Amino acid sequence: MASDNVELRIEKLVAGGSGLAFREGKAVFVPLALPGERVLARLGPGKRDWAEASLVEVLEASPHRVAPPCPIYGECGGCDLQHLAYPSQVIEKTAIVAESFRRMGKIDPGEIGALPSLPFAYRNRLQLHLTPQGRLGFMKASSSSVVEAASCPVAVRSVQAWIEERAGTARAAEELGPYIVGKDRFLVFGTEDKVMLEGRDSLVRARVAGEDFTFPVKGFFQSNLYILEHFIPEVMAGLEGGLVADLYCGVGLFSRFLSRSFDRVIGVEQNPFAVEQARANLGGGKHEYHALAVEDWTATASAALGFDCVLVDPPRTGLSPVLRAWLARTLPPLIVYVSCDPVTLARDAGDLVRAGYRLDHLKVYDFYPQTHHIECHARFRRG
Repeated sequence: MASDNVELRIEKLVAGGSGLAFREGKAVFVPLALPGERVLARLGPGKRDWAEASLVEVLEASPHRVAPPCPIYGECGGCDLQHLAYPSQVIEKTAIVAESFRRMGKIDPGEIGALPSLPFAYRNRLQLHLTPQGRLGFMKASSSSVVEAASCPVAVRSVQAWIEERAGTARAAEELGPYIVGKDRFLVFGTEDKVMLEGRDSLVRARVAGEDFTFPVKGFFQSNLYILEHFIPEVMAGLEGGLVADLYCGVGLFSRFLSRSFDRVIGVEQNPFAVEQARANLGGGKHEYHALAVEDWTATASAALGFDCVLVDPPRTGLSPVLRAWLARTLPPLIVYVSCDPVTLARDAGDLVRAGYRLDHLKVYDFYPQTHHIECHARFRRG
């Protein structure tokens, strides 16, 4: 396909947030375009049966298109769905999950539930960058440069206020200079009334579903505490037994709640610093942790124990072939799968069904409004 402007009709949104159109039998992916729209797009690189394109003009707009509230939207690489009304974002994400299961897993998922979030002012954790002038900003989309920001509408109010107080100045660089030597980026975590900064602060203390957790500012923790209050009780509902495995356990978020209804929790996490924090968050008892890659753990004596339940929370790549083979070999009665990528979840679901499991539950949780990211909770029962 030549690099020129073409007129396209967008059929649907796909995983990744782009609009999908077809031209001469080839799929064309157009970021910032919405289903039903007629657009003018500039074709870019691609392969034999697909191409990427950039949106030039919306010729016929979707009734669900809205004006993005962020002045740097489209330039900042953080959000990519602010042009779509929030209720429609949840609908489209749910449809993407359903199609992923049908296409990748060869499974009819049936009716899929969905839990919306706060559309804005929801994000507790985010990464800020410094411009060459020492001003606050975010990474530009598809770029290694920084776009200056006066605020961030998806950040929680405390973080918004922190950014706004320092916008247009080098104050943040001066404050953090001693803590981020040689770096032009840092992580922040904001609660209702406090902002903690990488380098300056070591640990965050946050309350989730009635439990207090401690974790490093620069470590991973869910970025939407609001929806986590609903998510945790739903994931934990009905779980009980003697032995449970918490794989990719991080700092022990799920382990803490699993320990309420299982006699023993075995957590596995490759990052040794996260494992130490998980131990601290869980406390004493018969529980144990392994600072190993999950794949290496499957070859240990611990993995040969009979689990009543296995909870997995993998990265976007999903379950590795080694772990899928271990699950198919050991066949725990219940697998609870927390996913941040519907495509790899659907792929893994297909393998689990072929191994003798049935999909018992599937729900979408919108942890990241205004972005294409999708979180799901699925359950698979043996038999």
